Amino acid sequence: MRRSTIVTGILLATSGALLAGVGYWVSGGFDYLSASASYEMPAHVGGSHSGAGDIRPISGSGMHGNSPGDMPEYTIRKTVPEVRLQFTVADERGRLISDLAQSDLRILDDQVPVEHIQQFEKMSDLPLRIGLLLDVSDSMKRAMEQEKSVALGFLNRVVRPGKDRGFVMAFGEGIQIWQDPTSEVANLIGAVKDAKGPGDSTDFYDAVYYACVNQWKAQDSDPVHRVMVVISDGEDTGSRHGLDDVIAVAQRSEIQIYALNVHLKKRSYPGDGVLQKLADETGGHFFVANSAREADAIFADLEQEMRTQYYVSFRPQNEVPGYHALQVDVHNPKMMVHARRGYYAVNQ
Repeated sequence: MRRSTIVTGILLATSGALLAGVGYWVSGGFDYLSASASYEMPAHVGGSHSGAGDIRPISGSGMHGNSPGDMPEYTIRKTVPEVRLQFTVADERGRLISDLAQSDLRILDDQVPVEHIQQFEKMSDLPLRIGLLLDVSDSMKRAMEQEKSVALGFLNRVVRPGKDRGFVMAFGEGIQIWQDPTSEVANLIGAVKDAKGPGDSTDFYDAVYYACVNQWKAQDSDPVHRVMVVISDGEDTGSRHGLDDVIAVAQRSEIQIYALNVHLKKRSYPGDGVLQKLADETGGHFFVANSAREADAIFADLEQEMRTQYYVSFRPQNEVPGYHALQVDVHNPKMMVHARRGYYAVNQ
């Protein structure tokens, strides 16, 4: 009798949790199409953070959180009745172009010209939703102080209290959330200063993947720009996911990735190509800075770009499930467009 009662209680609790999840989904809580698997936060690790010292271990040896390979897998799907695309346009000197008309654009959806753009507008002074990812692995040990100085400079220059929101994640041999999304810049700064972790390996891809899937689930009622700033050497030695997985989930989540490596510009490192591709495919940028001062100048230009975006929406030209390549052209071949290079559709 006691065993029957316990089993019944477990079944009722599980059913309630599933119904709550379905209700959240139907109400629009999930605003992206995940990759083939998405991470769920371990049940014993929850709640918001009140300060940078409150660490949430996600994975890695010696930590109490689950490793990515142990986490349950889910696929969250949402139909794509229209494609939404944010992008910027700059001239050959990198200066933003702010006076484009819809007639100046040509959008190709799987090489097929889009016949009807449902919405076109220029958005300025956009609130930012920022993920700041710091590489604390052994390969970045020599550049750690510069890396943190760059991150602090970015927060002080770009994030506006009360309007923007950001989170801080560190990755090495595992992933740690040092600060959940907040508009308190002081909390973000404290998280960057305290961030550390075991670094025998580098779970770079898993960190970016996890951040895309889990950190910006809620929809904003007003237009925002969702970006991820990754400061890393681009090397990965321990992830279960690959570069293509990360690009796919970032595109599905409509997140632009801005990547920065700290080293002498005269030298080239293997991870630079990875960071470049990650930025190009998601509509962001990749930069190399030798110092925090150089990075500050870069961020000064980036802030305007992040807050000023063109926005278009259109129906897919061919509503075939799967990946669709995107291309945005402008009338002047000397102008450069920064936009993500694809989207994913599922059956309606």
